[in-house]
Amino acid sequence: MEQTPVYIDVIFLVNLVMDFLLLWAAGKLAGIEIRYGRILTASILGAVYSAGCVFSNLSVWYDFPVKIIISGIIVILAYWPDSGRMFLKAWAYFYGVSFAMAGAVVGLSYLFQGYPLASVSDFSYLWLGGGIICAVALGAYGDRLMKERVLPGLLRCSVEMRFGSTWCHGEGFIDTGNNLTDPLTNKPVVVAEYKLVSNCFPSDVREAVDYCEQEDNLFEALAQTSWAHRLRVIPFTSIGKKHGLLVGVRSDELKIQAGNRWLSYPGVVIGLYRDTLSPEGSFQMLVPAAFVQQ
Repeated sequence: MEQTPVYIDVIFLVNLVMDFLLLWAAGKLAGIEIRYGRILTASILGAVYSAGCVFSNLSVWYDFPVKIIISGIIVILAYWPDSGRMFLKAWAYFYGVSFAMAGAVVGLSYLFQGYPLASVSDFSYLWLGGGIICAVALGAYGDRLMKERVLPGLLRCSVEMRFGSTWCHGEGFIDTGNNLTDPLTNKPVVVAEYKLVSNCFPSDVREAVDYCEQEDNLFEALAQTSWAHRLRVIPFTSIGKKHGLLVGVRSDELKIQAGNRWLSYPGVVIGLYRDTLSPEGSFQMLVPAAFVQQ
């Protein structure tokens, strides 16, 4: 039976290119600073390891546990993570991009099955073009796609608030940067657009909010209404405003949809924001991550 010749230099070069693109794309997606010298060094190690598979006497080095260890060393060389958490994050992206590239290679090979080109003995190297395209696309556009399309969809949730017997409904955004807390209970505070929750307010409360154009006078005006017992003043710090105060009202119940279940919280303070939180109108509330981390 005729044996197909194996060229170790070709194996080395192909794996060098693929590993370099893989590490580059994984680093981009993970938000890690790319240092091309480190990535090249790690790629050379990966290429040497891949090329060694042609030697039968080295088969013990290609058992599953050894492959896991080698991949971990490659990740460390490429990114030099400063913590165990960063290492695990980089490792996860490394394997995620690796599986995506492998899927692209397999998909392209099936695409050309049955065509004359598929009968060329070395055409399998052209199939690697699918992996290269996949890596370049993930590295160049994957991060922006995740931030603009994928993550916003994952971080949105349906929210319901009850004041007395009246319910308000809207879309919330899970905001990991929302660290506002109620000074009295030290519980997280939800920030909501006033126009969303105003329909749940009594007429005297709405009149007081509409009458006061300045936030500094809003608390005093609301203190004269029927909801004086619900009022809270929430201190906050933002760019250009170190000692800001946000007026809030205590709700009777807050419900957040997390997957197929609803999480219920009593007595959550709702900070009133008169402007628009989302320019696109995709959400009307900022929900602290603490409410869904259960």
